[in-house]
Amino acid sequence: MKSRTVYLCLLVFLAFFLWLLPSAGAGPTLKHVVVKGDNLWSICQRYYNDPWVWPELWEMNQFITNPHWIRPGEVITLYEYGTLKAKAEKRIAAAKKTPVKEVKRVKEAWGVDISRFTNTKALGFLQRDKEEPWGAIFDLEAEKVLVGKEDTVYVKMSKEGIKSGDLFTICNISNPINHPVTGEHCGYIHVFKGILEITNAQEGYHIAQIRESFRSIRKGDLLIPYYPASSCILPLPCQGDPTAYVAAAKDNLNLHGQFSVIYIDAGRNSGIMTGNIFEAIQERESISDEQKGERVVLPPTVLGKILILQTKERTATGVVFWASKEFVSGVKVRPSRWDEQPKELRALPTCRIE
Repeated sequence: MKSRTVYLCLLVFLAFFLWLLPSAGAGPTLKHVVVKGDNLWSICQRYYNDPWVWPELWEMNQFITNPHWIRPGEVITLYEYGTLKAKAEKRIAAAKKTPVKEVKRVKEAWGVDISRFTNTKALGFLQRDKEEPWGAIFDLEAEKVLVGKEDTVYVKMSKEGIKSGDLFTICNISNPINHPVTGEHCGYIHVFKGILEITNAQEGYHIAQIRESFRSIRKGDLLIPYYPASSCILPLPCQGDPTAYVAAAKDNLNLHGQFSVIYIDAGRNSGIMTGNIFEAIQERESISDEQKGERVVLPPTVLGKILILQTKERTATGVVFWASKEFVSGVKVRPSRWDEQPKELRALPTCRIE
């Protein structure tokens, strides 16, 4: 009797397991409820162990208008992996056979092209601790004090496995930066000066060539790994409500206007993502009754709007894409709330998100 009960339990478990498995002809079988931090890439990685089928999952969930913006609580239908994979292979094969200008996509996402007013390779960043360098420039071509694009430099690397073709960002690290509001230490500005490529390895050092130069390059400049940064940014509403301030700016400038690159004192740990839009604000209050001395808090004045370009754990880098007036470091910033992209973005050049 006992063995019969165990046998029946096994049959029930097996039937339940088979019911969960997607079948070739059954169509959609499972659902996923979106939580904070989800995106189609991570969902496909989790359920299919294949993030590259996200365009097909997007196509088959027609309610999703923007693949980079799915809201917590939305329900995504998970289709059978074989169906998604077949569609993906068909899409890739068609792209290879068809000229790029004739390839038609089911849906397209459009972003803001910031390359016309700032260079994403030269942004730099603010970080609480100094970035550990991988090496440094110890000498330049003969009889040169400064070098630029296409010049040769000699570098000493502290990491193993460096090979020809490796790219590094040339940088300087500022003195400690104090917070303009609290006065407390808030980090170091990492100033990007250029990009170099390792061309040859010698005993005890490497030879490199400057590929791009943003400012004068000298002996002693540090090297950190180069990470390509897209200049096509998809604007996204911020999901959190962080309180933050403009802590510093590129070139350590204190007065900021349109197209200034600024650093704020909150980052990924506060839910800030690339593409979020923040407002620089000036808080206001006024006397409503002079005789009684009554004061009221008025809506703040929006001084500028900031598009977040890159994030660190506790800081973020942004560009002021619109400003009503210049403002200084220490100004408060808040997430911009919107259902449609702010009208100020419409004046900026657009680009297709690949």
